[in-house]
Amino acid sequence: MQLTEHVHLLASGAAGFDLSDPLDCHVYLVRGSRRSVLVDAGGGRSASTILRKAGSTGTIPDHLLLTHGHADHAGGAATLAEELPGLRVLAGAAAVRWIAEGDERGLSVDKGKAAGVYPADYAFRPCPRVEPLTDGAEIDLGGGVVVRAVATPGHADGHTCYLLRTPAYQALFSGDCVFTEGRISLQNLHDCRVPAYADSLIRLAALDVDALFPGHHEVSLARAGRHLTTARDAVARGLLPRSTT
Repeated sequence: MQLTEHVHLLASGAAGFDLSDPLDCHVYLVRGSRRSVLVDAGGGRSASTILRKAGSTGTIPDHLLLTHGHADHAGGAATLAEELPGLRVLAGAAAVRWIAEGDERGLSVDKGKAAGVYPADYAFRPCPRVEPLTDGAEIDLGGGVVVRAVATPGHADGHTCYLLRTPAYQALFSGDCVFTEGRISLQNLHDCRVPAYADSLIRLAALDVDALFPGHHEVSLARAGRHLTTARDAVARGLLPRSTT
């Protein structure tokens, strides 16, 4: 599904558009004139779908940018890395060891199973090739299309959003940090941290974005800054935005 000139939605599960396995987050392909990247990997059972749809665009991604380590976003990283030997898998440093080792407690997969979010037989496959990504790191895709990492802890340690700059517009891939209408995702997990979350929302609201591409639910193709300022304004009043979880 093509969303903009540079962005395709390849997969989306039950908390989205039901394009792929129910466990999947939104999985995006971002294309420039020379190269392309994936943003997130889904839960792991849609790797062949993701690769087939990426191939149909005429491009082979050379980077996988993970917003965070939760299984619906990073569970497919190992399979994608195996199928694409040249793929670089990048994530926020705080989550790298958990993803590399398939640490289900660190990634809160155990809590997800207990809550019925993941099936009891679900297993997070370790992805040893994952590398740490620093805040502010940029990947030039060619033709004036650049992706920049923006560290946004709070929903989970190592959570990272990605700012897309193009000649015509800017967009934010926000993972589970912020959704349309300024909603967020608070969970009773060991690395969900309210003060850090508030700081991340304030940081994102300072960005000038036209489109918002979150990890679940609706996308916003125009005037997307209003969603970020809604979240910031709630924090400024000493409150927290409404949580989707």
